[in-house]
Amino acid sequence: MLTDHLLTILLAICCSIGGIVNMGAIYKRGNTWSYHVTVGRNANGKRIQKTKGGFKRKKDAQAAMNELQVEIDKGSYIELTKEKFCSFFENWFHTQYKREVSESTFNNQIYMMKKHLIKENPFSNKMLSDVTAQDIDELYNQKLDLDLSASYIRKIHYLLDGAFTKAVKWKLLTHNPVKDTDPPAIKRKETKVWSYESVRKFLDKRKGSSEYILFMLAIKTGMRRGEILGLNWTDIDFSNKTIDVVRSLAYVPSKGYTFTNLKNKSSRRKVPVSNEVLSELSAHRDEQIKFKQQIGLLYEDNGFVVCTDRGKNLDPRNVLRTMERLRKAADVPRIRFHDLRHTHASMLLSNGVDIVKVAKRLGHANARVTSEIYAHLIPEEPDEVAEMFEDVLNKKLKK
Repeated sequence: MLTDHLLTILLAICCSIGGIVNMGAIYKRGNTWSYHVTVGRNANGKRIQKTKGGFKRKKDAQAAMNELQVEIDKGSYIELTKEKFCSFFENWFHTQYKREVSESTFNNQIYMMKKHLIKENPFSNKMLSDVTAQDIDELYNQKLDLDLSASYIRKIHYLLDGAFTKAVKWKLLTHNPVKDTDPPAIKRKETKVWSYESVRKFLDKRKGSSEYILFMLAIKTGMRRGEILGLNWTDIDFSNKTIDVVRSLAYVPSKGYTFTNLKNKSSRRKVPVSNEVLSELSAHRDEQIKFKQQIGLLYEDNGFVVCTDRGKNLDPRNVLRTMERLRKAADVPRIRFHDLRHTHASMLLSNGVDIVKVAKRLGHANARVTSEIYAHLIPEEPDEVAEMFEDVLNKKLKK
């Protein structure tokens, strides 16, 4: 009978033959039988080998190896990773996730990742394959006990879901446990919006001023503050009457305010605009050109639609101060800048504009997001489906 050592050598020779991936062997070790089989290759192309022993009979080892080889041949076999959660998550976060989101989003999530998913996470040092849905739900409950908001915990949830989803795709896991968890529901605050009269009073008060174009765009297009501050004249198509939303001014730690390209497909969008908006933009551009000619070299031409008197980008914080000053002067209710976007959406929805079109205009991922935010604004129409069915049925029966 061949010795264990000799069997191991023969197995290694067999597994080294080019093209043979699932080569296996059965051998006796002491009083029990074992099998050794190649299950695939790692990222470096090196064969991954699996050994299992303790079988009392040779045929039991053979049957187990055959079953495993069937899984391998079908492509359904997964060798669960032995990597710790913290190691995998940090690697995923700094490589995959970083490429999928904007620079500002990535930087904003660094603190969350380090504090809540690495340092203060009960399963941080647990094997990735051993993390359960119960572990994750307990993490959510722990964060709730620390008085973190439901929306913040859901951000943690989305990060975890992204990481575990990738682990499944990489065949490190057979299932994503995050899918079986229950993150806390977000209790949305009632949206504050301006009435038509408040909009008229606010815009009329500032028409012709340097600040007018900023707030006009927010109210009449629903664009976000950063998107408006990142708007360039080359993004406006006067012929096709659209604004191309492609970048945003956002705060990035260690860099300050910087322009970032919008990576989300729904956020990158073309916003149709009216002839009146185009006329006001054209007049604003003419005034900007005149002023630029007056101050000459003192003007820093960056092509911004909304900018300082010297052509530089506006500080988003100053926009909020300006809005509050103008609001008081116009004597209209106090709302946030982002509520101008809500005002735009509410006016569209309350007048029967299709929710899918509104979602696309706002840059939402889908109409469900829009519906969750503005459900109370969508007018209910009489449901005539039942009567329509009866009419169709009666017509068919009369034939």
